Amino acid sequence: MAEWTDDRVIIRSVYGKVGQKYSIQPSKNPATGQYPKVVKFVDAKGDMILTDAERNSGEIFIPEDFTLVFEDGFEFNLKDPYQRAQWEAIQYCPMIAKSIDARDGNGNLVLSSRTGTRYSATELYIELPGYETNKKVNRRQLIHDAETYIFSDPGGADNRLKMVKLLGRDMRNSLDADVKDFLLSIAAKDPEKIIKLYTGDDLNLRLLFTDAVEKRVIRSHNNVYVYADGIPLGANIDSVIIWMRDPRNMKLLDLIKKDTYGDEVEVTNPMVLEKMAAREAEKAERLKEKANR
Repeated sequence: MAEWTDDRVIIRSVYGKVGQKYSIQPSKNPATGQYPKVVKFVDAKGDMILTDAERNSGEIFIPEDFTLVFEDGFEFNLKDPYQRAQWEAIQYCPMIAKSIDARDGNGNLVLSSRTGTRYSATELYIELPGYETNKKVNRRQLIHDAETYIFSDPGGADNRLKMVKLLGRDMRNSLDADVKDFLLSIAAKDPEKIIKLYTGDDLNLRLLFTDAVEKRVIRSHNNVYVYADGIPLGANIDSVIIWMRDPRNMKLLDLIKKDTYGDEVEVTNPMVLEKMAAREAEKAERLKEKANR
């Protein structure tokens, strides 16, 4: 049986209380192709086929030809053994969506959570008492958490500017209050986006990318981001981050950090130091040639 956190399950119709009656019979679990355990086949006389152990168990069973007729607002009391068995028998009916905002395998709404307009043949949905309230509370909690990350940013105004930059907005000449306001507007619409921005394990790499692009260390060439003499990194920020996380690119990543942040970054990889020394030697040689002309 599916997990229900309440003792009641209420079946609602997208049409509301208009007197329309529905008839539903036991349905098979689409994941197993089998009826729930409470559903039993019947013989030619219409009697349930039970083993002696089942007959003497005291458990409630529902015949496969059982028909439940009801209207909008029909309620199952899951504390009642018989009503619980009825619910278990029909819970997989394709006419019933798991919630008012349930989605199909493609992510499309099965029912409209606002207008009740049908997107499919599903006309019924399960109303779990407190579900909508809990959903609102959870969203408010997410917004609160996102706002806390913004207000309590340990990097202060400078780091908030970096966060804004990661969101594709340049606000370098804006007041910190305006930067906060922009981030808070995002938090109100999509709090998870802000939370992921502050807690994502690739935050430092994303900041490196934006700084490197700003300083022209990483450039866009023919719709591909490149480094140095045309080393391809990826077509977008996500693909560049994947490139940066690849251990095989660690040496080049150290060079990108050094070119972006200069002496702020300590490089210890001997092979990278060797490459950097060779590049410095090339620069010195070019300057020497230029001076002798």
